[in-house]
Amino acid sequence: MKILVGAFQCESNTFSAAKAGKENFYILHGEEAKQKLFASHLFEEAGFEVVPLVYAVSLPSGMVTRECFDEVLADFRAEAAKHPDADGVYLYLHGAMYVEGLGSGEEWTVKELRKTVGDAIPITLALDFHGNLSDGLVPLVQGIAGYRTAPHTDYDDTERRAAEALMRILNPEPETLNPEPIRPHFFRIRVQFADAAQTSIEPYVSVLRMIRELDADPRVVTASVFNGQPWVDAPFMSASIVVYSASGHDEIHAKAKAVADYFDAHKTDLTFGVPAVAPEDVAEAVRTMAKPVFVSDSGDNTTAGAAGESDCLVNVFRGTGLKTLFTSLYDQDAVAKYAGSAVGRGRILGFVGEDAGEGIVVREGNVDIVYSTVRTSFTMKEHFVAMGLNPADYDVVVVKQGYLWPGAASLAASQVFCMTPGTATNDFSTLPFKHLEGDYYYVKPTTTPNPPSLKLRRINPQPLIPNPQQPCPTTTKKSPTSALPPFRQSLKRRTLTPRSSISTS
Repeated sequence: MKILVGAFQCESNTFSAAKAGKENFYILHGEEAKQKLFASHLFEEAGFEVVPLVYAVSLPSGMVTRECFDEVLADFRAEAAKHPDADGVYLYLHGAMYVEGLGSGEEWTVKELRKTVGDAIPITLALDFHGNLSDGLVPLVQGIAGYRTAPHTDYDDTERRAAEALMRILNPEPETLNPEPIRPHFFRIRVQFADAAQTSIEPYVSVLRMIRELDADPRVVTASVFNGQPWVDAPFMSASIVVYSASGHDEIHAKAKAVADYFDAHKTDLTFGVPAVAPEDVAEAVRTMAKPVFVSDSGDNTTAGAAGESDCLVNVFRGTGLKTLFTSLYDQDAVAKYAGSAVGRGRILGFVGEDAGEGIVVREGNVDIVYSTVRTSFTMKEHFVAMGLNPADYDVVVVKQGYLWPGAASLAASQVFCMTPGTATNDFSTLPFKHLEGDYYYVKPTTTPNPPSLKLRRINPQPLIPNPQQPCPTTTKKSPTSALPPFRQSLKRRTLTPRSSISTS
């Protein structure tokens, strides 16, 4: 049997001005594309013939340009057309790609690919935990497996679950054979859970336990929960539960709905796991904390698609006497301009450790600023080592993240979540949403460092006016760029359904 495999990933933030063009995608074909996917090895070990389509991955950004999307998708269809005898398709997508003029990149990828491979063969997907599932996507495939960790650590396991689902469909066990078509059971939970949403805390601990119990049922093809990507202004932006059943549809539907109902009823259980502090209070808040204190510049979180150009916290910590490392400002001009006065220089690694660009360290009083030629976030020890820096030498380390990634958290003696303004802010009342439908809820931290008390806020789905009184002294050194720097270097691999009615409640 022959399985077509491919990846097309970009996490979009529709409020970010930096759109992703084809030059921002790392694109592979042939054997190189196949080897990037963990699922390829699983299929081959099980005796399937694996045929690669395209491997196309971009850093988080604003919307993907229509021109880029059409060109990459044309490559997918051209490769698929060479194999009319394919038995199944496996795709590793993100779940929150938003294409200008189209909407859900995942829906349009599968919809257009179906025009080539037809409706008869099964397709399964592996998606990020932050996927926004559109109503049109769910009935197009026979199974969806999502990450079950945030911060994410289960990349390979998610690929495994999606791959095994496809293999079970192609080679079903005798006891699961059923003439009924595979059916999806899909439920929305209208929340905007941003950086408070971690799978180690409630309600996700209980929701994931229920999902795993469902997934163990032999009648279930896949069972997943998605947090959604909250910085996407689209009616399909939400958390969701999606379960695919091969038989026992009514019973599985009821069980899936019970998970969704539990999630909705317990959404108020979600809390921030670390102190959340306003920018004007953060310098004082960190003085008594164990050093180094890692401070999340959450509003300019590049791992959520923000531009990475805000110097807000440089101004906050300058002159405080706290030895501060600021990572990093994306400013290609500054790297050239300040090269002569730099106190350090090195290589900038990308989000997953690939060599991506050049960086310098400029000292402004008590603050060391890393300027970089590419957008990135210092998510692991290797980012600091490549720039010749040691976080332990500083009182404060500012990173362009929301919740700390595991590699960064391992370097921190303590953590603070700073509610900085920007396109990745956790205060959704400041963003100009226009296309949300219905009432949405989000967790808004108060601006007191200890304890981090939380409030649940209702979002008005009507257009909002951005708050003109931003809490930071300054916002950015320059305007957001219209395009991202080219994604030039290789990514490590680990970095990263017949139709039926769908319930959306």
